[in-house]
Amino acid sequence: MLIIHRKKRKRWLILLVAVFVLLVAAYINRERLQRVVIAVAIRNERIFMPPRQIADEGWWSRFWDEARFYYDISALRVSRERRLKQFNPVLKPLVKGIVRRQAGGEGMQYSMHVYREIRWRLNFTPDTAATRVRINDLRQSLAQPAEQKLATAQLASDGSWGSGINVWYLRLYYSVDHLKDSAHMAYQPIFLNRINSPDKLKAKLDSDLYDDFTKTHVFNREELDETFSALARILFATKPVGYAFHPQLKDALVEYVKRWQNPLTGCWGQWLLDRKSRVWKMDDMAMTFHVVSDFHGQVDHKDKIAKRVLQLDGVDFPTGIRFDGSYENHLNWDVVKIMRYAWPALDTATRKQAGAEISKMLSWCLAKSLQPDGSFKISDLDDTLGDAYYYGVSFLTDAGYFDAKKRFWTNQDFPAAKAVHDRIEAKLKSIGLKDSGLKDAYDALSSPQ
Repeated sequence: MLIIHRKKRKRWLILLVAVFVLLVAAYINRERLQRVVIAVAIRNERIFMPPRQIADEGWWSRFWDEARFYYDISALRVSRERRLKQFNPVLKPLVKGIVRRQAGGEGMQYSMHVYREIRWRLNFTPDTAATRVRINDLRQSLAQPAEQKLATAQLASDGSWGSGINVWYLRLYYSVDHLKDSAHMAYQPIFLNRINSPDKLKAKLDSDLYDDFTKTHVFNREELDETFSALARILFATKPVGYAFHPQLKDALVEYVKRWQNPLTGCWGQWLLDRKSRVWKMDDMAMTFHVVSDFHGQVDHKDKIAKRVLQLDGVDFPTGIRFDGSYENHLNWDVVKIMRYAWPALDTATRKQAGAEISKMLSWCLAKSLQPDGSFKISDLDDTLGDAYYYGVSFLTDAGYFDAKKRFWTNQDFPAAKAVHDRIEAKLKSIGLKDSGLKDAYDALSSPQ
């Protein structure tokens, strides 16, 4: 009997040691395991079109190349989460300070410029040293009222309106509205020289589109998205811009967009290079929105675009229409605009599906985002007061909630819409319109219904 007990204890001891070793191994390799889980999740989203060479390879070679690509992609997400964990405890209190002062009617545009660059660096680049420097700049900006007042002035150095910004594409982003209303331009916007020929335009967009992320560890998505969108809005502005663009620049951008589009899904997105420099084409809902919107719906395959966007219902931003599994006014607005332009090309079944999706988005906005006082809840995606108002109002306006003539997706009536409209408008007036996002929200809300 004693021998039997000893054998049992020995087996239990061996089992406990084995479990302990496995736990230690799992802890040591926890990041690798995390990356494997993320890689599988990304693959299952089916948002990438593999290069043709992979489709022609043998089963094992194809499997291995795909596994390695998705594992490499997972590093971008893991690195981003690590950076957020490192810097958010310092950054978020500063952002809350900006929001609090915006809510009190202060103009905080200079701080917003600095913050927008920080957000790009945190989300898409590994340069933590530069991020740390810019967070310190943001902290200092909160005590610089003179800089806040001058933030919307044109810079003599390059003719942009990007005070406080060190990145070219963000200077371009913040200059668009001023360039479209260039009557008060004091300096030539020479920062546009960088793209002012068909070859220069292609080279700039290609440098962002073809993303060699395994070498740079940078994800070019935002830079590509905002650069394209800003250029499209400037080149196709209704008023002439006070800058001598190359006469073939518009046509060059149109041709670029045609080559860039995925003919199978109709979508646009980043093209990532794997370790063998082969191109994996990504479907990106938010980027597709910018192309469709900035080209005013004058794009091919709108029916395919709408169907693909609806397929991405359960996928997170930027590819899909959710953010951490939830709706966001920012992304809801993107979807509504895409569906509005695509609606004439959609069959009955797709219209029904799109209408049901927009109805759920609207219910979420009114119940979860819109607050009783007429404000909109600040979120991780729209984390400043201006963004929260702008995207909330834009979604409700373009969904036709306030105006039945814009209600392309339903015949439903919304009796409370007028009261909601007036409540939001009154709240905006009480805050003031010194922030550009608040002003844009007010202008959208106050435009003729």
